[in-house]
Amino acid sequence: MGLDTVELAMEVEESFGITIPDGRACQMRTVGDLYSFILEETRDQTRVPESCLTAATFYALRRRLASHVDAGKSLRPRSDVDASLPRLKRQWLWARLAHEMDLRFPRLRRPSWVVLLGCITSAMTAFPAYVFFAPTTGPTLAVFLALLALALTAAVITLATVPLALMPADSFRTFRGLVTQLVTLNYATLSERYESWNPTDVWNVLQLIIVEQLGVKKEDVTPDANFVYDLGCD
Repeated sequence: MGLDTVELAMEVEESFGITIPDGRACQMRTVGDLYSFILEETRDQTRVPESCLTAATFYALRRRLASHVDAGKSLRPRSDVDASLPRLKRQWLWARLAHEMDLRFPRLRRPSWVVLLGCITSAMTAFPAYVFFAPTTGPTLAVFLALLALALTAAVITLATVPLALMPADSFRTFRGLVTQLVTLNYATLSERYESWNPTDVWNVLQLIIVEQLGVKKEDVTPDANFVYDLGCD
């Protein structure tokens, strides 16, 4: 299995609380194959829900937020995450919510200007390193040392800018999007918690996982879509 396949399988296992044997994973050629396997593994829990899983998760999130910030009491699904949560204590609040709700939360992102600045700084470190080493070590070793300098610089910048990771990703700019991400990341946990588990939810969550992991369009993730030929999975 390629790295894309491994990461996808691990995310599916984590979200649905199942185990995919290596031999079985290699036999799953299409999204429909994987979907059928998940339904097979969760057949004892799958049932028609009496409550909406996303709605139950939203109300639970709002209750938790209301105990920490005033804006939590008036939140709506369309409310903007960035505007509703104070940036000064956002990382603390994010970690606190994850702990209190016992859920995996999506990662906050660094602002785009920080990412751009990091890329430029890393490149500016790598080029002088190549120029410095090339005359004495030869081009091959110089390239290796330049790449090493780039990687080290990127690692330092990543660590140094952790406090700036405060922004919601495009997929969860609103609380509707955040709840969708929470359901995707914690489907098995939430389904058992709220006794809401059905084939339609399984498909929607699987579709979102594939979109996030492979970077493909949602409309391309169909039951007949081949992981390798249609979705570019290695």
